[in-house]
Amino acid sequence: MKHETTKVNYETGEVTEVNANFVQLYQDKMPFLISMIRENSTAANVFLFLVEHMDKRNAIIISQQAIAEGLGLTRKTIHTAVKYLREKKALEIFKSGTSNIYAINSQIVWRSNASGKRYALFDARVYISASEQETPLFNSEVVSIVRKK
Repeated sequence: MKHETTKVNYETGEVTEVNANFVQLYQDKMPFLISMIRENSTAANVFLFLVEHMDKRNAIIISQQAIAEGLGLTRKTIHTAVKYLREKKALEIFKSGTSNIYAINSQIVWRSNASGKRYALFDARVYISASEQETPLFNSEVVSIVRKK
């Protein structure tokens, strides 16, 4: 996988290479991450799963059931791991109706530039599980056909 992408400024014509598909990990938080791996490896796996799937503002909307299925664990195990992560201040959970928005602590890891850290704007990725849906995901049944006259 290429870690850089080309960015073109269409006003100036300047072409630059920028990093893409990365997260920043703060070096002073390495002891915290190491201790989390030692204390609660399941919570560390949940944390890394959320980091992998979070958006550019460190947020993701996902159910605990979907996390469980993504990691091959039980929902109860995920609940316990999330509780640990909240206690350690590795993440916070915001509510939107009945949905959970997981926000990863930006003082541990960050996906974008530093200027956006102080804003609570969420354009979170949504990760859903097939087992939580009433109908199969991506049902390819044709609803109608458009014909040219």
